[in-house]
Amino acid sequence: GYRFDPANLTIKAGDGITFVFVNGGPHNVAFDPATIPAEVKAQLDANMPEKIGELAGKMLLAEGESYTISFGGIAPGTYDFNCTPHL
Repeated sequence: GYRFDPANLTIKAGDGITFVFVNGGPHNVAFDPATIPAEVKAQLDANMPEKIGELAGKMLLAEGESYTISFGGIAPGTYDFNCTPHL
């Protein structure tokens, strides 16, 4: 099945994460707005370039494409993410 690898990430405050399309697309990176704390939602959304919707990154269509999200200004916590086309 489709998956992010690694499935879980631990990052330092202010780090960015780069997601790279490997195969089986299209893919994107999205966070469920209902699960993101209100005090984090606006900043996380602002840190995501080229969005297709609230907390949803652009679609990656070709192997090797990447998408980077900054976690600058984001409070420590657990933030589940998914790929919209493969929910």
